[in-house]
Amino acid sequence: MKKGFAVLEIMIAMTIMMMVLVAVIMTSFGAQSFLVGSQTNAEALNLAEGLLEAAQATARKDFNLVNNVASTTDDIYEMAVYVALEPDFLTKEVTALVSWKNERQATSTLRLTTLITNFDTPVGANTCDSNLRGDWTHPEVENATTDFAQLVGDASGTYTLSDLDAHQGKLYVTARNTSSPTKPTFFIFDINNSASPSLLAKVDNEGSGGTVSAGLNAVRVAEDIAVNPPKTYAYVANAYNANYTTCDPALKKNCGQLAVVDVTPPPLWFGWSPSITNLMLASSTAPLVTGTWTGNALHYRNGYLLFGLAKSGGSGPEFHLIDVHTQNLTALFSSASHILNPIGSYSVGHDVNAIAMRGTYAYITSPNDAVGKELQVIDMNNPSNLVTAGGFDVTGGGNGKSLYLVGNRLYFGNTVPSSGNDLRVLDNTTPGSTLNEIGGKNMASSLNAIIVRSNLALLLTNSDLKVFDIGNPNSTSSFSIGSPVATLSLPASGSGVEPSMDCEGNRLYVTSNDSAGKGRLYVIKPGP
Repeated sequence: MKKGFAVLEIMIAMTIMMMVLVAVIMTSFGAQSFLVGSQTNAEALNLAEGLLEAAQATARKDFNLVNNVASTTDDIYEMAVYVALEPDFLTKEVTALVSWKNERQATSTLRLTTLITNFDTPVGANTCDSNLRGDWTHPEVENATTDFAQLVGDASGTYTLSDLDAHQGKLYVTARNTSSPTKPTFFIFDINNSASPSLLAKVDNEGSGGTVSAGLNAVRVAEDIAVNPPKTYAYVANAYNANYTTCDPALKKNCGQLAVVDVTPPPLWFGWSPSITNLMLASSTAPLVTGTWTGNALHYRNGYLLFGLAKSGGSGPEFHLIDVHTQNLTALFSSASHILNPIGSYSVGHDVNAIAMRGTYAYITSPNDAVGKELQVIDMNNPSNLVTAGGFDVTGGGNGKSLYLVGNRLYFGNTVPSSGNDLRVLDNTTPGSTLNEIGGKNMASSLNAIIVRSNLALLLTNSDLKVFDIGNPNSTSSFSIGSPVATLSLPASGSGVEPSMDCEGNRLYVTSNDSAGKGRLYVIKPGP
């Protein structure tokens, strides 16, 4: 009997021992799985953080380089970066995704998101979304206005369009050679519904009693956020070629090579009539330039305006650096003389056709045959002593016209065909030197405007919009540009005023003019 109980006790003890051993074994394997999972999660977290840090470093170099990153693999991990432009056009939401399969072959995903702001240019920045959305290899016309006069409610008018700037949900358009000196030359449209721009306001830069219908050549818009409430100004280049030695902007409304329009949105939009003030370039009371001049090119950055002139006669510097913070403009608006004293000026040697800026360097294109460089790079580190730092000489003819800067590349376009490339891609790694051409394309057409978005260059000629794949926009290795991936035909500009183009968000805005000088406005979107 005792032996039976002993055997039973042994069996019970062995059963309990087996149960304990099984539990220990299961716990051990579970702990091992937990440890492996924890280590994998930590590695994935490090990879995601690295992707976001790389995006932040890229933004410090150039905000336009912060774009989607295609999926790549690293050991068991698959990684990608997705970028979305925020409604303020100055901030991007960057999401890093890291995926992997665990020991059960189930997919795990780690997602990290951050916001990156364009701190380098917090105001007056380019509001184009550099990250491609939709199919830009098949662009489409979303809206076509073939007679600008109809759009602004003036069936009898003729408006030759000269420039435009899409900025913060509004489109600012300038016109030249209008059919009457009292007709408006500056227009503001609401483009929040890009398929149907609606007119908000219009202004005549010559004011009441004007006698000349020259109009305006260029426009750039920016806010001054240093004041409370913030102010918004449109800077417009005057196309009137008066003799500014004798022309007095206090007496004649269209005097002054530059005009400033206060376009700060009012509390109520109805009946909005922005005020315009014409300013004349001078040093104290003496004109900086003599003879007949017109304002021709503008670039704004962080409270400073880079302003270029075209001259038909006379002498003086063609490039000017101007402090346009509100406190300076307020004093000019209230003064009787409206004399504008730049903080720095430079003699380019010819007309200034386009201006760009990076750091303390200004990039200027012109038909600069006199000095042998159609692209000049100006060092503005000391505003009172602007000096040439570098540039590029176009061989085979052709006048410098258009510019676009992305990363270490400068995209440079000619106004007329040449024996070489009309589009030249230059290495801008060292601005203070002669820039080297690393790629280009001969399109046998004037290149009026350039916009680069991710790996695509959108080029506006006199007759169409061409789209080219230009690869990595930050690479400075030599490369070739093949055939366009897309061509969208637009009516040729037959009036002598070349087409212009700007971008906001995921839309392009283009002006053109027919042979009679009637302006046309196009809104272009990606294909389906």
